Amino acid sequence: MKQYWNYRILAYLMLLAGVSTTLQAGPVHDIPNLDSITFWERTGGSAPTAYTFAVNSSQLTSRLSDPLSASNNDFAGVPSHEFYDVFYSNASGTFDINGEFLTIEGFFDMELPWFGGLNLAEIALNFLGTPTEYGNWVASYVALGNNAEPGTVGLAIDGDLQTHTTMGNTIGQTERLRLTLGFNSSSGPAPIPEPNVLILLVTGLLALNLLRLKHNTNS
Repeated sequence: MKQYWNYRILAYLMLLAGVSTTLQAGPVHDIPNLDSITFWERTGGSAPTAYTFAVNSSQLTSRLSDPLSASNNDFAGVPSHEFYDVFYSNASGTFDINGEFLTIEGFFDMELPWFGGLNLAEIALNFLGTPTEYGNWVASYVALGNNAEPGTVGLAIDGDLQTHTTMGNTIGQTERLRLTLGFNSSSGPAPIPEPNVLILLVTGLLALNLLRLKHNTNS
């Protein structure tokens, strides 16, 4: 009987593990004491430029329609060539006003021998009375063109304003360049590899049913 209950507890723990991985944190804009959000973009060899928006600003609470241009952007990098759109999103970069993530998308129409565009140093959450918080994981991204350097995505979360990403160009593309970042205060710690949620749930249910069958047979 003791062994039966030990296995039953293990099965329940597997079920709970499967369920717990589906739990979500809260929207970025609901983080306590969050005052504004800064996108640190770097153009050329200059120091990064801060583009700061209020939590409920129109820039963050909407996604601009295509195409991004000199008259349709949240801010610009290389004059006449590089335009950005920033907004709240889900992990895949889809606009969501109540999203737990922040997304920056870019248009850049210069290819090799020019360096690629969307040069993000960091995204910073600025709080009232507490230190700034940078992104802690890259949830997803889009790198395009012959001057893209996908291996630089980690530079968007290294806490160093002197490093930056290089996501490429949009010449001949239907997509925008993109980076979507998670934050410990909204989306939680960076995820670690773990078994598929569905596998955990199904295995837990099968284990419980087998234990019931064995228990009834032995009764």
